[in-house]
Amino acid sequence: MQIIKIISLFGIIFVISSCSSESLKRTSYETLQNIGQQQCENELSSECQERESYDDYQKKRKDVGR
Repeated sequence: MQIIKIISLFGIIFVISSCSSESLKRTSYETLQNIGQQQCENELSSECQERESYDDYQKKRKDVGR
């Protein structure tokens, strides 16, 4: 029984570590964009910001850093 728990634990650690940090950053960015869009729509504002893709966001960050 202990062996099964240990193997399961290593399996979970492997799966978690295989998720790339880039994927996590992209998902976080898109989630924040969605929340902002929903808040704007709930306020019935006609001046909601245009959503920026993660790739465009990264390009702008690189350009500013130069």
